[in-house]
Amino acid sequence: MSSWSGTFSENWHLVAGLRIELRTTVDMHRQLFRGEKWYVLRDPFNNRFFRIAPPAYDFIVRLRADRTVEETWLDCLEHFPETAPGQEEVIRLLGQLYAMNLLLASDVTPDSKRLFERYTRTRQREVRSRLLSIMFVRVPLFDPEAILRRFSWMIRGIFSPLSGAVWLIAVLWAAKIVVDHADTVFARAQAVLAPDNLFLLYLGLVLVKTVHELGHAAACHRFGGEVHTMGLMLLIFTPLPYMDATSSWGFRNRWHRVLVGGAGMQAEIFVAALAVLYWAHTGEGTLHSLAYNIMFVASVSTVLFNGNPLLRFDGYYILSDMLDIPNLHIRASQQLRHLIEGPVFGCKNSYSPAKDQREMVELTLFGIMSWCYRILIFTGIILFVSDKWLIVGVAMAAIGILSWVVRPMVHLAGYLLANPRLQRCRARALGVTFTVLIVIAIVLVFLPIAQKVYAPGVVEAVPHLQVVNQVSGYVMETLVQPGERVETGRPLIRLENRELQLKIESAEAKLEEIKALEQQALGKKIADLEPIQKQLLAVKANLEELKQDKHDLIVRARESGIWISSRMESLVGRWVERGYNLGAIVGEHRFRFSAVVPQAEAAEVFDGRVDRVEVRIWGEAGRSVGVENVKLIPYQHEKLPSPALGWLGGGEIPVDLERSGDSANAAEPFFLVQTHLQESPAVHLVHGRSGKIRFSLAPKPLLIQWGRQLYQMLQKRYRL
Repeated sequence: MSSWSGTFSENWHLVAGLRIELRTTVDMHRQLFRGEKWYVLRDPFNNRFFRIAPPAYDFIVRLRADRTVEETWLDCLEHFPETAPGQEEVIRLLGQLYAMNLLLASDVTPDSKRLFERYTRTRQREVRSRLLSIMFVRVPLFDPEAILRRFSWMIRGIFSPLSGAVWLIAVLWAAKIVVDHADTVFARAQAVLAPDNLFLLYLGLVLVKTVHELGHAAACHRFGGEVHTMGLMLLIFTPLPYMDATSSWGFRNRWHRVLVGGAGMQAEIFVAALAVLYWAHTGEGTLHSLAYNIMFVASVSTVLFNGNPLLRFDGYYILSDMLDIPNLHIRASQQLRHLIEGPVFGCKNSYSPAKDQREMVELTLFGIMSWCYRILIFTGIILFVSDKWLIVGVAMAAIGILSWVVRPMVHLAGYLLANPRLQRCRARALGVTFTVLIVIAIVLVFLPIAQKVYAPGVVEAVPHLQVVNQVSGYVMETLVQPGERVETGRPLIRLENRELQLKIESAEAKLEEIKALEQQALGKKIADLEPIQKQLLAVKANLEELKQDKHDLIVRARESGIWISSRMESLVGRWVERGYNLGAIVGEHRFRFSAVVPQAEAAEVFDGRVDRVEVRIWGEAGRSVGVENVKLIPYQHEKLPSPALGWLGGGEIPVDLERSGDSANAAEPFFLVQTHLQESPAVHLVHGRSGKIRFSLAPKPLLIQWGRQLYQMLQKRYRL
């Protein structure tokens, strides 16, 4: 009603004396939702549908050319005093029916006609706003009904138990292949947006969505519906096929409506399963890559869009039929509006569209979740597009700000100032709204909020010394059991290298030979003595090195502590190269915590005022460990303190295996923070346990914190 000019009494005066009746060509179907009757009106000329509740149906079936709208309304009020629609609802209902060309009126006055035309223009503005949306532009092309009738025999075969069994076998078989080749499947997903793959990705998207829409059309035809529109839909400037299956709204069996809603995804998944089978049994090539793109598109589009009930795609209509709540999106919006107008603004004429308490909760939750998800998915799409085409992403962001911020604020102002529903509570509505806006502004701009930076890390014993072998050789014997305390110099492992022994024997023989030459030069050739002596010194030095290497075949402890090694049993009898990590010697009483601080958070930790630092260990998160001597190392690192902090070790830090194959190499440089841990009898400190360190920084308003995070994100992604 806020879009209609004039007061409510003026609008009722214009329609009360009209003589209107429903067109005789309109078809009516009765449906049941949660045991309540609803009626669906269908215009056979354009295949458009209009769902109404029983009170509205009781009113429109009484419309006749020989009596006025007011007489019809009074008659309805006499027969159904408790459920008859009010005058405001009658005006809205007549406007909707007039806009859909479902009414015949013999004496519509110019003023009345303008009233209906205002409603029609309002509907047209809503349609234009959807057409202007970058997410949703549809262009109808042709009528596929004749084709569907020609292939009815094939459609009946597709929707049969045998076809269902074939579908299930193919999907299970494909799922097994994906699980068996999970590493390859996910690795190739990293390059799916590469420039040389974009054409195949789009081609796969078109093929998948064509099959998807054909699935809807076939299911709709199979259960008695008609499909008269197929065309192109522009989704983020990308042409994709679409079809109109709204005739399924007239199905009395809600499971038929559910099957129509899910048929597109079922067809899509079947094509993806066939693509998996082809991809797994072929080598590299164009068709092989196209099959992978079909797999990728089918999975992503099903999870994020079609299968998600929070967007008005297939999952939404399936959920609406499963919950037995018609017009779920509209009624959820009405429920949220009622929660604001009724309890908050105090409007006495505000009523919930829900039939009971359960439906009220369902509508409220759906309305909030769908609104949040739309913003989330739209933001994700903007970032996705901006990564490839920054200018296009900026344009989409500008449109998003206009659509999600500027336009709602303008509508809110018009609603508060001019909506007739707020006529008796406008002062309270304005007061509550301005109070909420002022509170939000104070919280965002002026109220300091605590900042906390979390960083994953690992407990390290002090001292913590890696034990490596100085000489290559075979591991012959372990002299100390893991977990045993050792003193400095104690033998830990015995290696054997027969080649080294041969080199020592060869060097000793060479030494004897040079000594003999030296004796000979002393007696006969004094001039040759100097080079022989230099050679003698070189051989002696080499022999000393070889003997030291032989001594180092016994690996000894260089510090006192606990000997730790998790792989000695598997190493016995194996050849290990020089510098192999055999284990570690760790202290018993002193520990430090080495944490990985991402670059985005490093500035706040290094430059800001840190009020408090505490560490919590996984498994004992309810108890914190005190710290002392916090040391911020002001240069970037790439190797993690422990592989357990990386993705492959179950941590949260992305790793880069392509560069060196080391699971401890971080994908991005980071800063290291080290702090000594205080003794805590409540927390069991063990070398290698992981946890998190928390920095409590000086409070700042949320707007400053969010602005910093936004700037860091833009700087990281787009180098701004």
